Amino acid sequence: MSSAETRGQLRPLLGLRWTMVRSRPAQWGFAGLAGTVVTLSALAVCVGQLMPRQRADEVLLLAPAVFLAVAVVALLAPLVAGGGNELFPEEQLVAFPITPRTSYAASLALSPLNVAWTTQLVGLLGVTSYLVADVGGLPFALLTCLTYLALVTVAGQALGWLVVGVRQRPRGRAVTRALACIASVTGLVLVLTDRVGAFLDALPTTWVVIALLDGASGDYRGWAGVTAALAVTAWLLFLAGRRWCAWSLRQPLRAGRAGRRDVRRRRGAGGPLREQLAMDRASIWRSTSLRRGLLVLALLPGLAAAAAALDWSTLVLLPGLVAAGAGLLFGVNAFCLDGPGVVWLDSLPARPGVAFWAKAIVTAEVCLVAVALTVLAGSLRVDGPPPTTAQAVALSACALVTVLRVVAICMRLSVTRPHRADLRGPRDTPAPPGAMAAYSARLAVSTTLLAVLYSAASTSADWRLPALLAVPFVLLSVRHVLASARLWQDAVVRARVVHVVAAG
Repeated sequence: MSSAETRGQLRPLLGLRWTMVRSRPAQWGFAGLAGTVVTLSALAVCVGQLMPRQRADEVLLLAPAVFLAVAVVALLAPLVAGGGNELFPEEQLVAFPITPRTSYAASLALSPLNVAWTTQLVGLLGVTSYLVADVGGLPFALLTCLTYLALVTVAGQALGWLVVGVRQRPRGRAVTRALACIASVTGLVLVLTDRVGAFLDALPTTWVVIALLDGASGDYRGWAGVTAALAVTAWLLFLAGRRWCAWSLRQPLRAGRAGRRDVRRRRGAGGPLREQLAMDRASIWRSTSLRRGLLVLALLPGLAAAAAALDWSTLVLLPGLVAAGAGLLFGVNAFCLDGPGVVWLDSLPARPGVAFWAKAIVTAEVCLVAVALTVLAGSLRVDGPPPTTAQAVALSACALVTVLRVVAICMRLSVTRPHRADLRGPRDTPAPPGAMAAYSARLAVSTTLLAVLYSAASTSADWRLPALLAVPFVLLSVRHVLASARLWQDAVVRARVVHVVAAG
């Protein structure tokens, strides 16, 4: 199939997804998000040019690590998502002649609908602009930067689809798990032996930074060679990714391990709420996408923080980002954990609030565990003296406030904007791509602002300041959760959620 035919399939699918957003304000909101990305990118370039350059040497030394971090996130995100996000659930396209090339192109097209990808774009543009003192050479440096971002994005999608196919082979799961363990142990050894700097110096990202500086200074020969190599590699990976996607989609699905396994019945949990909590926790662990996302979210941010050797004030920023990511796993549509079984559960002789509070507690548990592991790992290798009382209180208060804020937002969205989602396959998400982009932006902005506030409060000499700052935010979040609980008590609202989650 030619590229024109692929575009002929992709455009109607994108148009259909856009048409399914029937709310005019929602359409304007998504258009505004796209405009915001462009505005933030332009603003990052302008700010990079206007900032004083007293620390230009330090930024230059850290630039290869920044480019490497972007590559790591770009590679891991499709791996966690099982090849990338889906424009439509797979079962909805069974009756239509959608080719693997179209599926691969759709996963690439959905890459920008991710706050992490947008943050990478803005961050790379800002760092590149800061490194280039001559405005005349800035376009050449930005071209290299964007080519590199395109390369790592395409590489992530291609690698993700390859791993999807390998994991469907008889021994594929064992191979991928072994490679993941080797990579994790290698990273841990580098951090513990303090060889992260030497490892970063040997990476090819150093040549990317040198190339963009060559383009800015007028050395077009070196700049053109590296930029062309990046572009050619990206194109070759794009072609390889299409083949790997087609190969992966031809592999027979393996729902689990071969053979019959005995089912062990557990004892009763002792009450409706505990029974619901046990079922929700089991639902999270059974889902491939949730299980994979939890493992990555629990390990990657902490290892990155340990490798970067952050100070305590910077470490305060992490709980907000991690809590927002944990909420996106399922919390924004928490009742999808029950799936079609929500009809049966709603018919049981239990109080209506049992299901609501079970989902709220499970969402809080997931966020707290992810935040705790990240903070624990980051605190093992901190640049500076032990934390002051104000820093310790600010870190704890930030974790509490951001988790409660995420729970409040997630439960409100779960009650007012439910979606049909099974969360069975590795690429399943709790909401459509556009909704996930809006939810991620909402959670990220809210928690980031709170984290910045507590990071500033951690520098205070009085530990009571961050403690007092937590009181209004805790009360506000609790109030929002209680308001959502009262809304769930309405039989009409509850019936709508049950209908949408069970049948769409």
